[in-house]
Amino acid sequence: MDNAFKVKQITKLYDSCNQCGLPTLTCICNMVTPINSRAKFWVLTSEREFSRPSSTGRLLKLINPLSTEIFLWERTKPSQKLIEMMTNFKGNTYLLFPSENEDFESKSLSNLQEETNAFILIDGTWKEARKIFRKCDYLKSIPQISIKPDYESEFTLRRGRLQKTLCTIEAAMEILKSTGETEQQRIVEQYFNLFLKHYKAGANSHLPKD
Repeated sequence: MDNAFKVKQITKLYDSCNQCGLPTLTCICNMVTPINSRAKFWVLTSEREFSRPSSTGRLLKLINPLSTEIFLWERTKPSQKLIEMMTNFKGNTYLLFPSENEDFESKSLSNLQEETNAFILIDGTWKEARKIFRKCDYLKSIPQISIKPDYESEFTLRRGRLQKTLCTIEAAMEILKSTGETEQQRIVEQYFNLFLKHYKAGANSHLPKD
């Protein structure tokens, strides 16, 4: 997915960067040294979510560009590019979404370290994610995994978040950790914290304090 959709401004004083989503004053693009994880992340997002400056799916693409793809979800037609990648991918594909199948969840999180896997993440609020899942028949045949964190999310940029739920990039970090890519997880977490710091400073139209 290209950057054809302009990211909304956090502050009236500065445009938002179309890559990291932050105000140009606090843009972190030049601070990021990209990684290349073994795990592949396919992020399915709506135009509404992609235009939000707080979207962490876009941030994951910035940090992990070669292993992350972003696909636009449209209500009236399926994402043909995502379907093609699912069909042609030589490894295993999983959908990160709550599942009642506890046996599968346990197996998937503990036995994927040596495999080539792609993880589909639905980027958006829980209400939006449920809507996308409900309307995408092609997602329902994919094995599901779910994450039940024992900590609260660091993502506090939106109101009304459910307790013990993670934002998209935090979910990706949990997957990296669970599949043995702990160094990549550490780096993503470092840039996520940088993003949060620069977002809050940019929202007040000033540079972050050291």
